[in-house]
Amino acid sequence: MFVRSIQLDQLKNSISNSTIKVIYGVRRAGKTTLLEQFRSYLRRQGVASQRIIYHDLDRLLTRLSSPATIFAQIKKELIIGKTNYVFLDELECLPNYAQLVARLRSLPAVDLYVTSSEAGIQSLAATFPCSLVYLGPLRFSEFINYHHQEASLATLYQYLNTGGFPFAQEIRSHATIQNYFEEVLSTVIINGFARQDGLCSPRLAMQLATFLTKQAGRLTNVSQAVAALQDAKINVSNKTLASYLSFLQRCFLFTPCPALDLRTGKAKVTNRQYFPVDSCFNWLLANHHGALSAANLTTVVFNELRARGFTVYTHQVGRYPVTFIAVRDGQRHFFQFNFSLLTSAAYQQASTGLRHAPASCPRTLITAKPYLGDTSQAPFQTVDLIDWLMEK
Repeated sequence: MFVRSIQLDQLKNSISNSTIKVIYGVRRAGKTTLLEQFRSYLRRQGVASQRIIYHDLDRLLTRLSSPATIFAQIKKELIIGKTNYVFLDELECLPNYAQLVARLRSLPAVDLYVTSSEAGIQSLAATFPCSLVYLGPLRFSEFINYHHQEASLATLYQYLNTGGFPFAQEIRSHATIQNYFEEVLSTVIINGFARQDGLCSPRLAMQLATFLTKQAGRLTNVSQAVAALQDAKINVSNKTLASYLSFLQRCFLFTPCPALDLRTGKAKVTNRQYFPVDSCFNWLLANHHGALSAANLTTVVFNELRARGFTVYTHQVGRYPVTFIAVRDGQRHFFQFNFSLLTSAAYQQASTGLRHAPASCPRTLITAKPYLGDTSQAPFQTVDLIDWLMEK
């Protein structure tokens, strides 16, 4: 099993630190495998198997299950007088799961680990001390390590076609991998619908996902999505589509990238970009078959920034736009991405936003094809996309 070393180290470093370890992200990204690898690590450290308690709530539960019955079952399994490591996979499958968490937190010597495929799980951090661990599809650097290949535009092209879902790495047939991705989408949507009242049209969810994928990197809103679907003979109200848009975000299929008001430091409430969680959806839904295009690669850059722990905004309005403003630990980082810059004039135009960004903020120009001109006097860093994606 391929080891997601960053996330595994996060779990190792938080053993018995009194926080709830919350591993969250889209289905099929490897959360269950990560738990399995961590449980193996605990056993290698001498923890007896009886003290490692695992329940897959996605398989165990029905809607008739309750926090009380699950708590009673777990309590029976605990080893008194020892630290017990309790793992609850897909916690969101249990209605009112916060009640179960609260009761487990009241017990002495319980180290709790949970996973979820719904964004709402992060709300636990408002009530309980939590260590949040995000696990998405494989990043490009992980893809390279998985396949023991050299990083290049050729392998980046392969990454765009294969995507980052771990199981897809073992599929060789294009038809089979397409079937697998379609099944991933169906699973995410159907499982999500089972816990979301009022949503009943998988077709509408897929049509909206297709629209968002084709719009990736461009500002859009609900009204534009409604108009596009109506052009495709799908009549839907703004209110209904807003519910489906929220659903696609909650199950991590798409992530919003709002515009940041640099003066107030707040995100603007309308006209956001939406990026798919994995590059495979660009060709599955938008028919962009692995193309090394600006649109596809912008999605890769966005997802890489999120994997590095940034909250990502755009600033594609006003006189001095930049592709992304990424915020981490209160520090703004300005990123401009361009596929290629063939002339000095193109370079100057592309970097205008970076030149007008605050001098106190890190600024980076990323290009898929290296710019060959003189960058020695620029007040920002210019890096090759492949080198940037492979940074530690």
